[in-house]
Amino acid sequence: MDVRMIANILRLRRTLGYRERWTPEQLREHQQRELAALRIFTTERSPFYRQFHRGLAAAPLDELPVLTKATLMDHFDEISTDPVVRLADLQAYLDGLHGNERFAGRYWVSATSGSSGRRSIIPSDAREWAMTIASYARANQWAGIRAGLLHPMSMAVVSSTTSWHQSSRVAATVRSPFIRSERLDAAARIPDIVAQLNELRPDVLVAYASMIRALADEQIQGRLRIAPRAVNSSSEVLTAEARAMATHAWHVSPFNVYAATETGGIAAECHHHRGMHLFEDLVIPEVVDDAYRPVPPGQPGDRLLVTVLSSRTIPLIRYEMTDRVTLATEPCPDGLPFRLLASIEGRTDDVLVLPAAAGGGIRIHPVAFHRALDLIDAAGWQVRQGERDITVLVASPGLGFNQTATEEAVRAELTTAGARPATVSVTVVDTIPAGAAGKRPLVVVHHPTTSHLA
Repeated sequence: MDVRMIANILRLRRTLGYRERWTPEQLREHQQRELAALRIFTTERSPFYRQFHRGLAAAPLDELPVLTKATLMDHFDEISTDPVVRLADLQAYLDGLHGNERFAGRYWVSATSGSSGRRSIIPSDAREWAMTIASYARANQWAGIRAGLLHPMSMAVVSSTTSWHQSSRVAATVRSPFIRSERLDAAARIPDIVAQLNELRPDVLVAYASMIRALADEQIQGRLRIAPRAVNSSSEVLTAEARAMATHAWHVSPFNVYAATETGGIAAECHHHRGMHLFEDLVIPEVVDDAYRPVPPGQPGDRLLVTVLSSRTIPLIRYEMTDRVTLATEPCPDGLPFRLLASIEGRTDDVLVLPAAAGGGIRIHPVAFHRALDLIDAAGWQVRQGERDITVLVASPGLGFNQTATEEAVRAELTTAGARPATVSVTVVDTIPAGAAGKRPLVVVHHPTTSHLA
């Protein structure tokens, strides 16, 4: 147990709790202060940002250039503010990582799986790492998850068990006698996960959204027999149907958490479950369209730009995330100063491009598949785009499942959306196969070398 780190996390969590009582004016002043400090630091310490922001010292945030993942990884060594932190060395370190050892004796390093394209690698010093964990602690506290000397608890985390995954690194850092935390491999067979959970009987269940749905179905069918006091969903879109299944299965509404390896916690639900409060004291979010123009509340954006106020080793200013999010039009009654995300609809990368009936190409958002498939009596589904067809995997459907009707429903949704009649086939499987990091995405997009779009 890293006593010093845990003490720092607890101190930061108290600080974050104080900020939750701020007025909107206090929040804006904090953002301006922290942003100014971040920009000064990056200009002084990062060769990349000196060029990237040249002549823009007086420009407002929304006039600064966007940092994409490709740019981040292509210019990683120039972006780094520490000469010790070099991409090739970090990759070699991750290849040999087995425990909680730090890079160069001071950096916790996490990486993405690369499931949405290129892999990201993010090193964090002690200050940055404590803030990352404190952001997750905030989400847990809002979900009613508290542990301590008088309140020990058990937690099961169904996620990636790879040593470089951020959740693995967090668990290794905060291991303590007050939290009996067990990590289960989300890529394992569902029956094996069920058996482990039945043995653990955790007080808290944390899992990917797709896994929440699958486990809720196992509970409803009587194979899983646990009674968690809290359920947290993360990393994927939590659909209304999956939320309803989880609530029915465990008699508690799951709390949705929005986070990323690059940022730590970005947003989380409070007990009102009216959306996710953005952690605007930690990140400055901008919901934008494909041309990086601001999108008003109530309308889904095509990108989310985030400025991570505590980032120093690898500064992230207007970092692009391809998540389609919608800001709420109404505030939450809890009085927090943070804006609400009404919904997260998945990555822009999850949008299929199909030949249009009128010629050219058309983008098909995953919501079309939700309309056709969410009411199926099954443990889960996944849409896979092939070269010329679409395959729908349906996991362990009930006795009333009609394969032909399901294929027709999907085809009808695609036709309604304006796509040329497509070949759709449904395949029944025992479980949805896990991809990188154990995730089971609802939509697997085929990216051809040439687009259907003109």
